[in-house]
Amino acid sequence: MKTIIITFLLITGAISYGKTPVIYKEMNVSAYCLCEKCCEKWSKVYPRRTASGHIIKKDDKFVAAPKNYKFGTTMNIKGYGIVKVLDRGGAIKGNKLDLFFSAHKEALKWGRRKIIVEIYKD
Repeated sequence: MKTIIITFLLITGAISYGKTPVIYKEMNVSAYCLCEKCCEKWSKVYPRRTASGHIIKKDDKFVAAPKNYKFGTTMNIKGYGIVKVLDRGGAIKGNKLDLFFSAHKEALKWGRRKIIVEIYKD
């Protein structure tokens, strides 16, 4: 029975989670850090801010998402956690997300994954 319910939720794409509707979406999730390889010219800008104006702190966790997700949208990304959309990126379009890591080694370890993401709609 659980398999049927989960399959239904994945097909329909939304359920009610308490009072917050949740959308499940398969997305291509990559990772980046503040190094020159990941951020090019933006790696040298201080203070380091996201597109939303958030000043980046050590060990911050947030996600860069396409413009159709408002800044502050909450997402649950398996293996990364529950985070807010605080950034954008030129290559972040469609069903792509980019996770922030404080070290390049961690971003490389994440790599690129195709996973189901929980998106909480306010």
